[in-house]
Amino acid sequence: MVGNDIVDLADPDTSRGACHPRFDRRVFAPDEARSLPAEFTDLQKRWILWSAKEAAFKAARRESARVVFSPARFVVDLDHSLSGSVRYGRRRWSARVQVDGDCVHAVVGDPDTISSVLSGACRLAMDELRDPSAAVRRFTLSSLAARLRVAISDLRIERARRVPQLILAGRARPVPLSLSHHGSYAGFACRDPHDEAGELTSRRLVTGEFASTGLSSSLDDRGGISADRIHFPRGGVR
Repeated sequence: MVGNDIVDLADPDTSRGACHPRFDRRVFAPDEARSLPAEFTDLQKRWILWSAKEAAFKAARRESARVVFSPARFVVDLDHSLSGSVRYGRRRWSARVQVDGDCVHAVVGDPDTISSVLSGACRLAMDELRDPSAAVRRFTLSSLAARLRVAISDLRIERARRVPQLILAGRARPVPLSLSHHGSYAGFACRDPHDEAGELTSRRLVTGEFASTGLSSSLDDRGGISADRIHFPRGGVR
């Protein structure tokens, strides 16, 4: 199973005053924040943890529609590289979180298959903000088509019990897929369709590889060019 979540730190929803200390005490265990590197601000730490919890909840919902999002029950344990795990009762997922500028992107997956999860994130162009749900699907299909070396027409995204899944032509079973968008960012995580064929090598989407997706870089609020592709650094998940 896979799950992902993305947070735009520049969005008003994530501002420092958006959450009351009582919210933090209800949602986060004291050891969770203390485990993160000191160089991250309290605001970054809050949303690093939240994104990992939300990603794990999406993975849990794939296994049981009865799971309710109770953030305190999803316990995050990350090391200084922001790799680690999320635990929910006796269930545990491997997790990795990437912070790139204002973008926080968390991906979780089963410990034995997390290394083969495909993931990517992008900054949406101004015109795409009107329909971020459609934009994240276009980005996902374009990115996966290029990575898997298939035509975009060979891929489609469907929902089963409100959960997205990737349909690849010629495959009998759908592929687990997770989509997320918030503020100016969108991202996805997907089990590699080749994984079940025994290809368990690490597959990461590379920044700048998918210039044909139509999701180009845009000017940020400060007038500079913002990166439109974020990728996870190569390396294993502990």
